[in-house]
Amino acid sequence: MSVRVLHIFGAMNRGGAEMRTVSLMSEMNKQNVQFNYCVLSGEEGVLDEEIRLLGGEVFYCKLGPAFVFRFMRLLIKHNFSVVHSHVAYVSGFILLLAKLCGVKKRIGHFRNTTAGSSRSFIRLTRDKFLKFLIDFSATNILAVCDGAMVGFWGDDWRKEKRCKVIYNGFELKERQIESGFWSNYITSYQNQKIVINVARMDVQKNHIRQCDIFNELHKLDPNTLMVFIGKENHQRKSFMLAKISEYRLQDKVLFLGLQSDVLRFLTHADAMLFPSEWEGLPGVVLEAASVGLPVVASDLPGVKEIAEQLPFISRLQLQDSNANWAAKLNSVLKQDIEPHKMIEAFKGSDFLIDSNVKQLHAIYTQ
Repeated sequence: MSVRVLHIFGAMNRGGAEMRTVSLMSEMNKQNVQFNYCVLSGEEGVLDEEIRLLGGEVFYCKLGPAFVFRFMRLLIKHNFSVVHSHVAYVSGFILLLAKLCGVKKRIGHFRNTTAGSSRSFIRLTRDKFLKFLIDFSATNILAVCDGAMVGFWGDDWRKEKRCKVIYNGFELKERQIESGFWSNYITSYQNQKIVINVARMDVQKNHIRQCDIFNELHKLDPNTLMVFIGKENHQRKSFMLAKISEYRLQDKVLFLGLQSDVLRFLTHADAMLFPSEWEGLPGVVLEAASVGLPVVASDLPGVKEIAEQLPFISRLQLQDSNANWAAKLNSVLKQDIEPHKMIEAFKGSDFLIDSNVKQLHAIYTQ
């Protein structure tokens, strides 16, 4: 008899948590565990078709007045063995409904080190109540790194037997170099150094500051280009374009939007810039490491845990100046880094997909 798992997300787009979960489906299918998804936005996502091809279903259940009735009916009708919720403290409400419906395994999974930038009294009160609901309803409490568990559950989380850190897992793919790769995207490309960032245009990803850092880098080395990959936000991009115009770097910065095969771009870049304001266990940093790309990133808890196992992950404080960030990037670009050393370290790390599958399977079936 198969184990039917219902994952809870906002929408199934190309976010780190969403992509990491979908990437587990093939191996989980082999072990008779079926993944299905409930999206609280009620909106279709770019991963929906891939999920269906892998044998899963996507249920659109928008938060609103009728949500409780629709969600509980969904749980009862499909007889899910597990509800695995990835929506921060809101998981408390979801898991309470799952408990009322008799779902035996109820998992809250923290994917970030913070619930967001708002620290208002109303938000803090709401989160405290939802955390109480998680405590009351969850059979398991997971996080992608120690920092995420501390951020959501507190410093003494290890005293709680339900709490466990499970690192996201990645499949190690063969690194393939394509001749003339960047010339397909940059008509004036003449072997300049490529600095890349892969992230949706969201406040936590610090895109506008990246323009400032790249301006400082360009002063140190004019033979550099900056490439942005990820879902674009019109307003944020307009601010970025204004900065780029102010710095007269229009021909030095490239926007490539969403790309289905990010690893190809990471493989052909020279360094990744990643000054995020907050993260859980940043998947794109691990993807970069898996193809031997050095990273200059914020000194966040998840980044620190990655750097403890993998070389060539440089960390700076967010309060460091743009000039300091640029100097570190410039230093990395001038190093003669051998990608295979980083890849070999990745092979011996805790970030492989097999480990992720093994640990989750044990939780689903115990």
